[in-house]
Amino acid sequence: MVAEFDHVPDDKRWQFAVGCLFAAIRERLAAPQFLHALARNLLIGGAMIWAAMNIRFAGRMSAMDALVPEVFGYGIALLFVVGAFATARFGYRATIGLAVPLAVVLAVAAVIIRFGNTPTPVSNLYLALIVEDVLILGIALMIAGAAARLVSVQRAQG
Repeated sequence: MVAEFDHVPDDKRWQFAVGCLFAAIRERLAAPQFLHALARNLLIGGAMIWAAMNIRFAGRMSAMDALVPEVFGYGIALLFVVGAFATARFGYRATIGLAVPLAVVLAVAAVIIRFGNTPTPVSNLYLALIVEDVLILGIALMIAGAAARLVSVQRAQG
């Protein structure tokens, strides 16, 4: 780039420099190593942030003496922290292997709360918490599935 920069007219040097910068960024963003690191860090960081938000929720519930939502918040936080550590240690398969059963259990619990029991004043709260967690797990599964697919395509190409 330095050799070419000397041959660029003075009025076009900024355009050339910006174009080179964008080309370098585009190459970095398209690199498989960057995509793997991005997906892995997004999964780990997202799980840790979601766990922290659940801990905050559980702390607020403990101030209101609401035992069941408090335990639910701490339990979900623990599961997300375990998932973050498993993803850090074992990769995308751990994310998929842990998220699918948890999403199924939460979905069954949501169906039971919605249709099986007599509605209580807090049943909508439980249902909302479960739906939030299932949506977060779905996003994590999409990211992990896409990243795992990228790994398998790269291995097939050599």
